Amino acid sequence: VTLSKREYALLAALLTRPGAILSRRALEEKLYAPGDEPESNAIEYLIHALRRKIGAQTIENIRGLGWRIRVQ
Repeated sequence: VTLSKREYALLAALLTRPGAILSRRALEEKLYAPGDEPESNAIEYLIHALRRKIGAQTIENIRGLGWRIRVQ
């Protein structure tokens, strides 16, 4: 699977703490340099792209809180 730099950083952030819920703000802090202002839907776009590449069931959305890697 070929990932972009940001997709890889997103996956790494989620895998660092499997099962832990990471908020949009936490993910933005891990993916973007201080002073960078990501688009309002940038994280959602990256999640969508990553799900297409590694499987939709791998990343779980916890409504109103954030996302996490599904742990078996």
